[in-house]
Amino acid sequence: MLAGVARAWLAAGALLAPLLACGAGRAPETRAAPARLEERGDRILLATAAARAEVRRAPFRLALFPAGSDAPIASEAAPRGLFYERGGIRHELGEVREVRALEGGARLEVATSEGPPALVTLVWLTPRTLQVTFEPPEPATLEAFGDRFELAPGEHIYGLSERPRDSRVIFPGRLEVPIEELVPVEAGTLDRRGEVVEMVVKPTVSLYAPFHQSSRGYGLSVDGTSAGSYDVGKGAAEELLFRFEAGRSSESQRLRFHLFAGPEHATLLDEYTRLTGRPFVPPDWAFLHWRYRDELPAGPGAELDGTRINAAVAEDLARYEELGIPPGVYLFDRPWSPGASDGFYYSRFAWDEERLPNPRAMLDALRRRGYRVAVWVSAFACGTLPGDMGLAAFERGLLAPGSRGAPRCGDNEGEPNFVLDLTHPEAAAFLRERFEPFATAWGIDAVKLDRGEEFLPSQKSDVWADGRSGREVRNDYPRLQARIFHDALAAVRGRDFAVLARAGYTGAQRHAIFWGGDITGSVGAGRGPGTDLGLRSAILAQLRAAFLGYPIWGSDVGGYYEFKDREVFARWIEFGAFSGIMNIGGKGTHAPWDMPTEPRYDEEMIEIYRRYARLRVRLQGYIAAAAAEAGVTGLPIARPLVFLDREDPRLLDLWDQYLFGPDLLVAPVWRKGERRREVTFPRGSWRSFWDEELRYEGPTIATVEAPLGQIPVFLRGGAPHP
Repeated sequence: MLAGVARAWLAAGALLAPLLACGAGRAPETRAAPARLEERGDRILLATAAARAEVRRAPFRLALFPAGSDAPIASEAAPRGLFYERGGIRHELGEVREVRALEGGARLEVATSEGPPALVTLVWLTPRTLQVTFEPPEPATLEAFGDRFELAPGEHIYGLSERPRDSRVIFPGRLEVPIEELVPVEAGTLDRRGEVVEMVVKPTVSLYAPFHQSSRGYGLSVDGTSAGSYDVGKGAAEELLFRFEAGRSSESQRLRFHLFAGPEHATLLDEYTRLTGRPFVPPDWAFLHWRYRDELPAGPGAELDGTRINAAVAEDLARYEELGIPPGVYLFDRPWSPGASDGFYYSRFAWDEERLPNPRAMLDALRRRGYRVAVWVSAFACGTLPGDMGLAAFERGLLAPGSRGAPRCGDNEGEPNFVLDLTHPEAAAFLRERFEPFATAWGIDAVKLDRGEEFLPSQKSDVWADGRSGREVRNDYPRLQARIFHDALAAVRGRDFAVLARAGYTGAQRHAIFWGGDITGSVGAGRGPGTDLGLRSAILAQLRAAFLGYPIWGSDVGGYYEFKDREVFARWIEFGAFSGIMNIGGKGTHAPWDMPTEPRYDEEMIEIYRRYARLRVRLQGYIAAAAAEAGVTGLPIARPLVFLDREDPRLLDLWDQYLFGPDLLVAPVWRKGERRREVTFPRGSWRSFWDEELRYEGPTIATVEAPLGQIPVFLRGGAPHP
């Protein structure tokens, strides 16, 4: 043990062991930051130039301070924080018995209520990132572990997931879709306080990360991919408790987390993405609008440029030209490939030429008009005919554990035996050797990467090829599939490609940009009445994603299921234009010339649609510049206003306004019937995007006009008009 007030300056330069970065695979080797270790009576101090960790000796209790401050920004709950579980009994930490100096940190031997000691290792990876590794005794028989942190009065907790809140799932064991995705409710804000959040990726609003940020100025990210949960002040009002299951691998039999010292949210994201991976940034063309239909009906086709192609594609191209709507990314959603043996139409990487005749001429027509081409993909292996991916994967033993028989894909019928085991060392090669020749031959620019969180064998008894259980693989699966398709397109196209995914867990941001799953514009999967609550949840989801290190996000304009209210569609178009990705499409019709509402040929909606598609072209450079910054620091394109001013209490939980890039203040209208709304202006000068004579000096609150087709947007100070 270090004696008295002994001090050790721990030099930077020694390599730490490779870190298992929370679902992100092995992170690059990292050097420790310079740190000072000091013992002062009942406290152990470990300080850098930017922050200080303090450990109370008896019982062990960790706190984080900014440099030069005596007020902690994070502290474990009194009297104890860290715990582990064995045999259904929760064990706590006691007195620190021994302190050993390490490069950039210290290793502590700590008594436990069970008897044998535990080890707690603290290492500063950067002056603001503290790695905490907790190794309980007898790791092979552990059931779970976790920690408890104090919640201060008025403290807000951000992050964890993009969905408004957890709710009961339907189709348990298969799709497991939370019921509130189909019947949305008016719930959720930026602040997660008062909630229990299950840390298990569920469809279809599927962005998660065991990473939270606090309004006190700290962030905390838990490593690993095992299932877990967060109780954010619901069980105990003044305590945030997180608990994760122990797994089969050695990495999952100890708890490792990282504390980040801000205090700014931008600083926390910079530290977090430095650790888990900088976000993938697509080329500039990805920031034009995307257009897709959930299904392109088979039929006799229609002539375009002298060749018969799919009638719906021909109609889209002809209408866009006729109406003066600029080109962007044209996405071929499923079904686009063969699949008659199981009806899922995803059996091989080839065009279904009965549905999409003359594919070469069709793609040439798109490119002549300036479109980029994207296709729907997933890590499914479908089809039972020779040459089908499903049969080949079955014969090579590449299907997920428990799969029986050759795969027959389907959403609601039969055995879920069509998921590839992406932990198998041959699985990535299996997908890439099929997809890359197709992408090369047809000039595929982008993929829409769907699923990744459905039909996965997710029990402890489900052992995947790499030895992990289903409780460890489920959260990691979205990252695994995003990496495969990212690497495949990178091999074919260099940097000129995009991967648009719906599911993510820590590390997935390195491989994809994201959209918000099947957020709905009507109740009951499109069978019930229209709702504006889907748009509400989309606005919230974009800002939730901002705290999670997913900086480029979009949603299906109008909602995935066919909308039933034209006003909701109009407001969603407005919001989509000021989202990271503007993605127009879904089930049924999402076109202003063929509306599911009256009038079907809607002149007002055509003008709104055209206006914002054109605006997206004007904003392309501005958005791309913000995306480039995201790739370097993790700073999101759409930024909650608390990023701008943490000291203004009105901004702490303001979920329906945001900065879009550095200079545009956006205040979407989501509720049907509203033609004006209250806008909170942060400090500084603001002028209307639409009428620069309208000016506001913040901080203030004002009611502004918002006629249908005009989203309230304001320019900061003297910023140039995009």
